[in-house]
Amino acid sequence: MPEKNYKAANYTVEIEVAKSPKDVFEHVIDLSKWWPEEFEGERIKPGTEFVFKTGNGHYSKNKVVEFVPNNKVVWITTESVRKTDNYDWTGTKFIFELIPHGNNTALRFTYDGVVLEHEADKLAEICEMTIKELFYNYVTAKKDFTATIELDRFTQEVFKAITEDVAKWWGGKDLIGNSTKLNDEFVIRHPGAHYSKQKLIEIIPDRKVVWLVTESELSWLQKDKHEWTNTKIVFEITTKGDKTVLHFTHEGLVPGKECYETCTNRGWDIVIKNYLFNFITDGKAAFI
Repeated sequence: MPEKNYKAANYTVEIEVAKSPKDVFEHVIDLSKWWPEEFEGERIKPGTEFVFKTGNGHYSKNKVVEFVPNNKVVWITTESVRKTDNYDWTGTKFIFELIPHGNNTALRFTYDGVVLEHEADKLAEICEMTIKELFYNYVTAKKDFTATIELDRFTQEVFKAITEDVAKWWGGKDLIGNSTKLNDEFVIRHPGAHYSKQKLIEIIPDRKVVWLVTESELSWLQKDKHEWTNTKIVFEITTKGDKTVLHFTHEGLVPGKECYETCTNRGWDIVIKNYLFNFITDGKAAFI
């Protein structure tokens, strides 16, 4: 392709969403869920290399060159080809910057590289569509399973039940380990049905608890028995008048997952709204 057919391209698109920088950042690096091309590679982190493909005719290899959690991620194209005309955009940077705006977050995306002279307008259209439609729809869609209960108990009691007494409302004798201190781990194993390993990755006394599911196997699933792996189980405690409100979210447990219906309707709904609620309000343990 003659050199004169290329021109420098620096195109920026910005959107604002009602989410925290942390939440937006986690969505940005989850490329397989929203990027318009097929993604091949590991979850994005510093130095990650990955591939984008569209059929057999459009290929690029990319490398993360800047990674600032909740703030910025940049990757550069290290190899590329479009077989129909040998178009090569190697050296182009894809830049994502997050800027807090009150309770919202602005995402600024910049394409910094080259484009064929006659495709400048097409590039702008693709950037606009990718960020304003594909990414925006993904980041704003309500998808993670949630459940909320109100309790006539102090926040300290609710927090204690979640951290110190897990086996009494989830797992029973099949639970081994602890969840009281940062980085604590515990396993729940129901032979022939459920195995999961949780790690306590965030804890704010009387306010918030987050477990990361580091390993899982739901043996009854047909497609992917490890659907829970890398999902997060989040407990957020607030007050409403004289009541304590517990908001539960299983981040990553979304419609479309094979386990969604069973794990929600016959799983978390019962565990949170029945077992945990009853244990906190009247001390009635569902297990042990």
